[in-house]
Amino acid sequence: MRPSSLLAVFFAAGLAMLAGGGAAAVTYAAGAGSGDELRWVALHLTLLGGVSQLVLGAAQFFVCAFLATDPPPRRLLGAQLATWNAGTLLVATGVPLEARPLVDAGGALIVAGLVLFALGLRGMQKRSLQQARWAVRWYQACAACLGAGALIGVAMADDVTWTAGSLLGAHLALNLGGWLGTAIVGTLHTFFPSLTGTRLRFPRLQGPTFVLWLLGVAALAVGAAYDVAALVALGWLELAAAAALLGANMAASLLAAPRPLRLPARLLAAGHAMLLAGTLVALAASLADNAHAPFTGAWRDTSAALLLAGWIGLTVAGSLLHLLSVLRRVRAGHPPPTPRPWRDRLLAGAATVAIALLAAGTAGDVRALRVTAGAATLAVTALLAFRIAALAAAALRPGSDTGPFGAPPRPRT
Repeated sequence: MRPSSLLAVFFAAGLAMLAGGGAAAVTYAAGAGSGDELRWVALHLTLLGGVSQLVLGAAQFFVCAFLATDPPPRRLLGAQLATWNAGTLLVATGVPLEARPLVDAGGALIVAGLVLFALGLRGMQKRSLQQARWAVRWYQACAACLGAGALIGVAMADDVTWTAGSLLGAHLALNLGGWLGTAIVGTLHTFFPSLTGTRLRFPRLQGPTFVLWLLGVAALAVGAAYDVAALVALGWLELAAAAALLGANMAASLLAAPRPLRLPARLLAAGHAMLLAGTLVALAASLADNAHAPFTGAWRDTSAALLLAGWIGLTVAGSLLHLLSVLRRVRAGHPPPTPRPWRDRLLAGAATVAIALLAAGTAGDVRALRVTAGAATLAVTALLAFRIAALAAAALRPGSDTGPFGAPPRPRT
């Protein structure tokens, strides 16, 4: 099986889940249904079904490249896809219906998918003659965080009584900061220099970044679960410090990169700036208000704008634009896209300004600014989604250079 086929299969499944999450979000915004069930389903399909599967595919693709070895076996990859998608759909169905057996089964399948993911990483390590510990260490750590976060999520769905603090805060810290955040921060140490045609300027900073990030996630999760404000503040401070260390490497790559910068690099740089701003805002909120303010309090919408729409959203969009372009070139033989610097600057700048204004509008509770910035964010999101869909249609087309799992295409008659 080719590495490009591995990436294509996981991206196809992840984009399908993202489309489902988008449809649920539009339905919720249109006022269909009652309560926040559709909003929860939209977030669940988008983050666990969509973004998480992009992480699973990209992680194994990058590890395969770093270790110069073959991808995991087809059966193992098929089992990962089956367990992950089935678990996502079971949880998305079981929580709104309050069907505990479905939620428990879905959580068990997600944990099984994580175990299979870890086995795939371990197998590539054993087959490789090279040593690239950082290539695997970040992904092993993020899988462990999601395993703990998934168990807390199942406990919340089963209405487990917890009075010590906020299980929701611990769940969000482990799933967003631990699972998605660790994968993003770890990947950017190699992906961003490659994207900008440079090298990692300060490789020795990767170790402290790893330690600070995981300590921050752990402090945030424990502090939220047991309502220890000092631990929560320490967690945000450690996350901000780790983001600053990675930011030093990314800034060095930006300064050394040839011009003009492509849109993916601009979006990833803007996303990291949102991470720095989001961690500092959350730190200020936890100190000024209370430990749960960034998760469930008055600052929740501001944190969501910076960390979800800004950091994760822009990072995922930029990564998809680049990797889908690579897949389109490798699998379908298309030439690289024609550089359009003015358009790239305009789109990246519009996305950054719109999300920054949205965060400002929610922080100051300025309705006019919030509505205007929200509309601008939706417009930019639609433009990026259109470009991603066009690339995906060419890059993920069945039979371009391989079948769904790497089998040679059938001869045409």
